[in-house]
Amino acid sequence: MIFKMEKSNVIGDNIRRIRLKTGLTQAQFGATLNKSQSAIYSYENGTVVPSFDLLTEIAQLYGVPVGHIMGIEWRPLSGRALRELYRIYTEEVQEDE
Repeated sequence: MIFKMEKSNVIGDNIRRIRLKTGLTQAQFGATLNKSQSAIYSYENGTVVPSFDLLTEIAQLYGVPVGHIMGIEWRPLSGRALRELYRIYTEEVQEDE
């Protein structure tokens, strides 16, 4: 099965939602992840796609599934499947630049 993710900023939008739900500023949210405010800004506005490891860290710290951050809601996926979807997503983002 070929899975194609539509070009969007779903990851950045979901990171923003998580941050706002916790009531943190970009600087405070970044501090919990050892990232700068400007890095969080870049993730949220879609100019930089965070690494899969960072998505996993956000998921663990804030109690949300990695799939939710990636916009995958329909069923739980294994870590291997999520990594593959992330690889596809980042390849498509690079092709569009």
